[in-house]
Amino acid sequence: MNKRKIISEDVINYVLRINKERSLEYTDPSAQMARQLYRGKHPTEILVQKCMDGRLNLSVFTGTPPGIIQPFRNVGGKFDLGWPFFQEVTLDGVQYGINKGRQCLSISSYHFSVGDHHRGCAGFGYDTEGAKAAAFDLRDQFTKVFGSGAGRPVYALTIGIETDAESLIFHGNEGESLDLAQVDPQSTSEDLNRLLTKLYPDMASEMRRDLLPLVVGNVAHIAAVKEEEKAPVDLEHREQIIALGRGFDWLHEPNRALIIGPYSHEWPSAVKTAGTIVLGNLRAGRIPEKSGVLLLVSALWRSEEREVGRRLKEQKVRYLAEIALEELKAIPELHQHLKVLAGVVDADTRKLHTIDL
Repeated sequence: MNKRKIISEDVINYVLRINKERSLEYTDPSAQMARQLYRGKHPTEILVQKCMDGRLNLSVFTGTPPGIIQPFRNVGGKFDLGWPFFQEVTLDGVQYGINKGRQCLSISSYHFSVGDHHRGCAGFGYDTEGAKAAAFDLRDQFTKVFGSGAGRPVYALTIGIETDAESLIFHGNEGESLDLAQVDPQSTSEDLNRLLTKLYPDMASEMRRDLLPLVVGNVAHIAAVKEEEKAPVDLEHREQIIALGRGFDWLHEPNRALIIGPYSHEWPSAVKTAGTIVLGNLRAGRIPEKSGVLLLVSALWRSEEREVGRRLKEQKVRYLAEIALEELKAIPELHQHLKVLAGVVDADTRKLHTIDL
């Protein structure tokens, strides 16, 4: 692939600055100790499958230290355990926890807006019921693969995310649900634990104890959001970054990025869908034309993979970028504004190390 020159550095400088700031925050000794302390109290591994929408920051929504919730992101929250790469990264995440004596909680999700249908899931064509059904199907896939016995070490459930209030809806396995936006903010941990026990009676008590802080944190967060009275512009789609690959925990900037993981055979078309959304934002004036739009491609590298692993990840990035650029050529109006940034993210530091394509 030919190298692409940077036409405008505005959006690229923004991304590099945010990454540097987030990496420094993540590696700060106090942040590292906070994660260790939290993990010591709540060891359950938490994997969340969610949409590419950059608003969906569950660490913020639940008051959980960054790095505890492991996100998997794709257009519309569409995943399939039959897809080999998604199988691989899922099994790695589950096995990592099991090898350390930890249980694993898998959370599939969908999202929507109560205030405006078109602030909902653009990646699913604003079809909330379709997105919800897909999240339930993914939950059922996990249950079929990892078992359904009471107290099972790998438990799958589904949540809804309402993006105006940044509230969570927990769905039980028998059709019942718990909408945290409707919960009394003065509820105690004991009150909320009773609600969880009723919703998930077959969940191991230790796992439910580790799920409870997310519920408590979200109830408090909902109250804080109500106090903020966010302006409508903060709730609208105005993304200008198409992020493809893995290692984007640091890129949770509201409405700035659409994040796509190659977790199904449809991932190239997901890139095109994201490009269409960004073009709509550009046409509507929700993002400044002069700053351009960005295709950001990265892979996640862990130090135990050593140098060979790192070089393999670099090749993966180049491969993903090449296919993504071919998809985006189908949107010539967008392509003329497009810049590209590629790199490998260090899992231990969240630092993006850029590479040439």
